[in-house]
Amino acid sequence: MHFKKVLTATTLLSAITSGATLAENWQPVTGADNLRTLVSGNDFKATLVDGVTATARYEADGTAVLNAWGKAFPRTWEVSGEDQLCIDYGQRLDCVKIEQDLDASGLYRATNLTTGEQQVFTVAREGKPVVLTPPAGNQGGGAASPSADELAKSLANPNTPLASQNFKLQYRTFEGDLPGADDESSTTLLYQPAFPFPLDNGATVFFRPAVPIIFDQPVFNQERGNFDSEAGLGDISFDLAYGRTTEGGLLWAVGMVSTLPTATKDELGPDRWNLGPEILIGKITPKYVLGALTTHQTDIGGSGDSDVSLTTVNAFATYLPGGGWNFGSAPIMSYDHENHQWTLPINFIFGKTVVWNGRPWKVGAEINYYLEQPDAFGPEWMLGINISPVVENVFASWFN
Repeated sequence: MHFKKVLTATTLLSAITSGATLAENWQPVTGADNLRTLVSGNDFKATLVDGVTATARYEADGTAVLNAWGKAFPRTWEVSGEDQLCIDYGQRLDCVKIEQDLDASGLYRATNLTTGEQQVFTVAREGKPVVLTPPAGNQGGGAASPSADELAKSLANPNTPLASQNFKLQYRTFEGDLPGADDESSTTLLYQPAFPFPLDNGATVFFRPAVPIIFDQPVFNQERGNFDSEAGLGDISFDLAYGRTTEGGLLWAVGMVSTLPTATKDELGPDRWNLGPEILIGKITPKYVLGALTTHQTDIGGSGDSDVSLTTVNAFATYLPGGGWNFGSAPIMSYDHENHQWTLPINFIFGKTVVWNGRPWKVGAEINYYLEQPDAFGPEWMLGINISPVVENVFASWFN
């Protein structure tokens, strides 16, 4: 039988691609023992997008770990009946039927019985793996690729080891006692790349800069008694932290946060160097992520006249209903100790994690309404659109 002949030379599931581009002389793989032999103790590998590889290990006891985008995704597997292989991603159980290509030794195809999505892969016990390209839009995941649900849960975790490029387009309206304050608005693009560095001990070092590109910022002109509009680069901030997610779902991290006087115009920043501590504590479950990130910054130098003493609390509560969706609230609350002033928003955020052409993307939107802000001039509403592609972390190897 071709199936048994292939297995004597193979154990590495290495590639996924569209079945339409390959031979189509497929024969169903049946028999519970044959399916267990195909999976048990084997290593899986696939190319998700150019230059990004996923690997997995499937054990005979029904456990498995998939590694993709710098993150480990645990899952379990089992054989159902005589012709189905079922993979449990933690929130959903997907079953597939597997076929063998009689014209290409070592080539197989799996069909998801729920979504109809197909994956073509090779299995190799000895020799070099063959890595092909995954089909576009495979949201369900597979033996060698993470599902949208698994990716959504990891991206909802502030301690995620997934590297990403985050773009946040934010539109604000304002109110206050200054003349014309209620008529003002601003538009900012906040670029926040995240570069986590997983360590051998299970912890992660995080470096997360935030670069504000200001398209339209109202600034009050004291001499004329009205507002001007300014554009340019704002002050760049970043945090550097050490943290981990425990097996029980506890999230914690400690580190430092800083703001650099990089504003291209005096009106866009106080021209002060700020530095201070940060601490994160939270909890993650298959359906929820809860916690808060607290920071405090004080000025340590610079040519500006304003003193800085600012405490910020970013609370977060995220619900993960499945299908890659996330809903919740993540208000950023702050207290200005110098002016004894709170800024307190009500926040609602929602988004979805999808896989486009093999690359995970998290897209979403958020809205803020501010209950408390500076009396003279402060934000009233904020509407935001967030786009975050997951990328290969080229710096991760520095810590391994």
